Amino acid sequence: MTALLILQGLIFALWAATAFRILFHLRARGEARTGQMFPGPVTFLSALRDWLSDPAEAKWRRDLVGLSVMLVLLTLAIVLSTAG
Repeated sequence: MTALLILQGLIFALWAATAFRILFHLRARGEARTGQMFPGPVTFLSALRDWLSDPAEAKWRRDLVGLSVMLVLLTLAIVLSTAG
C-alpha cells in the first residue's frame, strides 16, 4: 500500500510539472500573439486550439494524457485495495 501511495505521488508530481509547463507555454503563445503580459481567456482558448493542432507539441500532449491515465489507474488501485 505504501509503495502505491509513493508511486501515485511521483506520478502526480510528474503530471503537475507537465501541466504547468504546458500552461506556461500557452500563456507565452498568447503573449507572443497579443503583446500583452496577461492576454485573457479568449486568447488562451485560441492558443490552446493552436497547441492542440500543432504537430511539434504532440509529445507533450501524449505525456499529459499518459500521466493522467496512470494517475487515474493508481488512484483506482488504491481505492479498491482499501475498500476490501
